[in-house]
Amino acid sequence: MNKFWLLFIAFLVIPSAFARAEAVDGFGDAKTIAGEHFDIDYKDGVDLAVLADKLKISDTDQQLTSLKIDTSSPEKELASKVEILFNRASDVLDMHVYSIHAHIKIFADFQQLQDFYHHMYQGNLPCTGFSFYLPQYDSIYICAFYFRREILGHEMGHAIMTRYFVVQPSIKIQEVLAGYVEYQLRKSKDQ
Repeated sequence: MNKFWLLFIAFLVIPSAFARAEAVDGFGDAKTIAGEHFDIDYKDGVDLAVLADKLKISDTDQQLTSLKIDTSSPEKELASKVEILFNRASDVLDMHVYSIHAHIKIFADFQQLQDFYHHMYQGNLPCTGFSFYLPQYDSIYICAFYFRREILGHEMGHAIMTRYFVVQPSIKIQEVLAGYVEYQLRKSKDQ
């Protein structure tokens, strides 16, 4: 097969794969904030200033990561706080994957998150389901109400492990490691 046909097929297949992912998760119409390691997609009704405040990024977090919060706009503040949190999660796991570029998709309310989960898996979110990570879409799904440093850090842990390990550890081991990130971030938020 010559190069022309290979390029032609690539131009047909690649865009349709992205369109399918957006159609499946319903975030095709969302607003996006581009970040270094995570793009933040959010639905109408999500208050960025409230989300940024919920992450509780402290001076200690900034010192440990050598990063500063950019307060020039609500979008930049949220993106910089997410970047600091990602670096903290990477430090807790001692797994640094600099090539990661994933999405955080924020629903306006918990019902939207539950509806999406039901659409994907024909079931209800588990009782501990405040958020989840889907490696096939390279996305963390969370609602604005549960947008907290420990919950988001837990899911970032999953995203980091997906890229760090060539052979994925069992789900139980992944949950233990992600739970450790969650515990450390919860413990350190008031310091």
